[in-house]
Amino acid sequence: MPKASKKQQRKAEDFKKVKLKVGKKKAPPSNATDTSFTSKSIVLAEQSISVDKSSELTNSRNLTLKELLSQLRHYSTPIRKDAVAGLADLLARYPEIIRAELGPIIEGSVRLIVDNEPAVRRILLKLYSGLLPELPSRDLAPFVPLIVIFACSAMTHILDDIRADAVRFLDLLSEIAPRSVSQFASKILPNFFSLLETNTPSSDGSRASINSRTTLLTLGNRLSIMRSCYNYLAVYTSPLTQTSDPLWFMANQSSAPTATSTAAHIDINCSMSHLYFHPNDPAPFATLNLFDETVGAHSGFGKEATSEDGQGQRDAAGGTVDAHAEIRAQCKEALARLFPFLQATWVESATIFSQSQISSGQSLELCAFVMQILQTLWRTAYTGFIPLSETKLVGFLRRCMTHFPFGNDSIGDSEAEETLLSLNIRVSELVAMIHLGAAQSGSADPTILAEISKWSKHTVKFVQMAMGVKSKRQSVGAGTSLRVEQVAGASLNHESFAELLLVVWQLMHGLGQKDAEQLLVAVMHYAGSCQLASPSKTLCVRFLSKIIELQWSRSPAGGALDLAKLQLSDMVANWALGLPKLMWQLRDRNLAASTAAAETLRLIGQRTRLLDAAASDTLQASLVTLFCVSVPGKGTVFGPFRQYPPALQRTVLEAVSYCPRRSEKLSLAIRACLSEATSVSSIGALVEEILV
Repeated sequence: MPKASKKQQRKAEDFKKVKLKVGKKKAPPSNATDTSFTSKSIVLAEQSISVDKSSELTNSRNLTLKELLSQLRHYSTPIRKDAVAGLADLLARYPEIIRAELGPIIEGSVRLIVDNEPAVRRILLKLYSGLLPELPSRDLAPFVPLIVIFACSAMTHILDDIRADAVRFLDLLSEIAPRSVSQFASKILPNFFSLLETNTPSSDGSRASINSRTTLLTLGNRLSIMRSCYNYLAVYTSPLTQTSDPLWFMANQSSAPTATSTAAHIDINCSMSHLYFHPNDPAPFATLNLFDETVGAHSGFGKEATSEDGQGQRDAAGGTVDAHAEIRAQCKEALARLFPFLQATWVESATIFSQSQISSGQSLELCAFVMQILQTLWRTAYTGFIPLSETKLVGFLRRCMTHFPFGNDSIGDSEAEETLLSLNIRVSELVAMIHLGAAQSGSADPTILAEISKWSKHTVKFVQMAMGVKSKRQSVGAGTSLRVEQVAGASLNHESFAELLLVVWQLMHGLGQKDAEQLLVAVMHYAGSCQLASPSKTLCVRFLSKIIELQWSRSPAGGALDLAKLQLSDMVANWALGLPKLMWQLRDRNLAASTAAAETLRLIGQRTRLLDAAASDTLQASLVTLFCVSVPGKGTVFGPFRQYPPALQRTVLEAVSYCPRRSEKLSLAIRACLSEATSVSSIGALVEEILV
């Protein structure tokens, strides 16, 4: 039986008074009715597979373009990824909708460039790689700015993998729309600077270190960013650096650099070639200044043709004209801001050159891209030569010459051999341009000049070895002669040989007569040893032809080379006498080289006195083989002349027409060759003139 006290306590609870406290909400009465409520609804998503979409274009999953574009903004990563894949499937099924719906497709998908998921970015890059290159440039151009905006945003993202993927989208744009993307250099280049700049830029780069953002990148990502930077710089500077002619540096005399203005002129009394008039050239008496002529004003070989740092040409009013001043300014800024990183990368990766065997790998690729970026920048920023005031490039060259030539006897594979050859050629070009800058400098440190001269000597030896020649001077009586020895040369392809000829051209205009003679002998040797059908054969003939033309012109002909020297003149003459034999060997297998050889023979007969009377008779005897010869036991054997196109036939006949005292044997060979030709209408008048 419960106690009475407990009964009283329970009875008191029914009438207990609740005390109110300050700051506490008053409790609701016990009989209050709760009127709050919540409601929930069930939404059943419509199944697309059950909807009739027979009148719409759908992919394999029965999704329309509108549905796919909406899924590109979904919060779920797998759905966004599947939406991009579905979009690619839809466009592959119905390519006709690409041009009609290109705007919604680009605008809906471009935001995924900054997507946080790598899988989504990769599949988007795959979609763009298949879609954008197939579009006409006029259709893609309106959307390039939008893609560039998102790519630049991704390049400055906090996540390093997004930054690394951003440059891949930029590479794609640079490849398919170079002209459009080059207009945004002011926005794109600063983003490359932020990715590749260093914390401690210095003049010599000795204490430069890669910044915290860059160190977060893996070695592969850094290589990818450098490759993208080089690709974009190549596109941006293409108006100044890209040309269809491998011998662009010899296109006109103004492209030739010079060491001094006094050594750039030929004595007007040194040859008989001044008796000849040539189109668009000053008259032979222009050097006398009888009628206020400006001698060689069009050539640009003297110091007056360039500004103090080798930039631009002067117009008639004396001002400097440069149509690409903005590009040069941007490249100068890029060189200043990227150089600390590039040199730090070189120092970090150049340890590979100390190994006993150099094989291809990321370290060698990094060194290669460092040189490619620097070459693009110095070619654009400086015209003709690099002034000694650019101490950072001189200091960088000093580091390079420690291992030059790279991989002399320690090459591991063919890929590494090709990369090392390119590195050596680019370093040689840097040596040549700095040597020309040293020659332009009036008051330079003698120690630096001696160091640069030593580098130039090493470069000349490398160029000779690359072409398979080793030369040495030896005493002969009261003078000296050049002894040439054949060695195993480098495996030069067409592009590498064209770059090497640029180095030869620059060195010939900066070094002395003896070094220039050694370089020319190396080129003539390589002209005879390279394969007949190779493009390098054409380059050799054209290069030597231009050298002959410049040296026998009345206008200033920059450079230390002087063909009036007896030994060198005899070498060039002997090479010219071998051109008919070369044309016979080539026949119709390399018409470009045959045309270059015929034009050289025409030039020699028309504008020079390179060949004396005896040599001219020897040349005519060799030219007979181009038409026809009588071989005992075989009868008449026709030469390659009948296989030539009409333009080349005309060039050969013009070369014959400039020969003095044409031999009867040559005239008979021409008459016999053309008597059985199918058509001579285009050259008939010229033939009659020669035969008469």
